[in-house]
Amino acid sequence: MKKWVLSKHDSSDLADRVQSSLALDLGLSRSSQASCEEPKEGVVFAHFDMLIFVRTGDQFIPFLGSQETLSLFPNVVVDEGAIRFLLNGADVMRPGIKSFDSWGGLDRVVVVREEKKGRAIAIGKSLVESDHVAELSKGACLKNIHHVGDEFWNLYKTV
Repeated sequence: MKKWVLSKHDSSDLADRVQSSLALDLGLSRSSQASCEEPKEGVVFAHFDMLIFVRTGDQFIPFLGSQETLSLFPNVVVDEGAIRFLLNGADVMRPGIKSFDSWGGLDRVVVVREEKKGRAIAIGKSLVESDHVAELSKGACLKNIHHVGDEFWNLYKTV
């Protein structure tokens, strides 16, 4: 496994790439320094203070194990019946959604939480605009891109 610390200039560049990729303001100071780990070829965990992101190719996604990171994104709460499907990689379907925050347009990152304790169980990318979700009665609303027990989750245990 490779581990390295980026210079302040490279950290700033990486933070800019993460922010533009996710359409998000991380609120980092320009002097923040990032560290990275690559437990497997092509998968990099980038740490900015308490914020953790996973990079695969050019795509950045928030890591489920970092509550500080997840707090930056809108949430969807799903019912108990949807949990086992989501943990097997299924997309978030409209009938399983109990409540949701507005996330805006398509391809936005959304945190999926379970209803009982509010724990984050998956990260999804929006397939529909949040304004249209209430009108739907069926169909996929979020594509599951990271969930508890997936490759990223298990790789982070080795870091």
